Amino acid sequence: MSPQQYDAIVVGSGAGGAAAAYKLALGGLRVVVLEKGDHLPTDGSTLDIRRVVHQGEFLSREPWLDGHGRRIVPEEHFNVGGKTKWYGAALLRFAESEFAPDAAHGCRGWPLALGELAPYYEEAERLLGVRFIDNEPDLARILAHLQRQSSGWDSLPTSRRMAPRPRTSTALPPPLTSRARPSVRFSHN
Repeated sequence: MSPQQYDAIVVGSGAGGAAAAYKLALGGLRVVVLEKGDHLPTDGSTLDIRRVVHQGEFLSREPWLDGHGRRIVPEEHFNVGGKTKWYGAALLRFAESEFAPDAAHGCRGWPLALGELAPYYEEAERLLGVRFIDNEPDLARILAHLQRQSSGWDSLPTSRRMAPRPRTSTALPPPLTSRARPSVRFSHN
């Protein structure tokens, strides 16, 4: 049996790894995505605060060595989808003001403007099925109160949520409309 040949190896299936694998495959490369963890259960157990936070049920128990050679066990999750599975996949766009210099804090401005990133944000949101949702009532009340006080707070439609998509395959990227399907293989241990 001959080994598989790939043009690119992407380590990690989180937001960064998935995006890199998608663009590489779209460019015609044969890509393999390596993930240390397995798929998370779909039985609702990952939503149980007691199991997730208090008992650390889904944490890795793998020991690491710190910079002094001492054994530590960091709070790490290794699973398909990476850390985005643990913080609700809330990846917000930067605001235009965040690209500007901030002399008060000694920060230079970005070398590009928000408008230059917009096509990439839009492509990622389209691929992931991101949609806007209303703020939760408690948050909406807090924001309204802050805005009434002229505190400089601004409420933007930043709450986003990925549309549910049934898991039908471990192949990345999501189905494409083009005739040529990129070559991506997904592997985990």
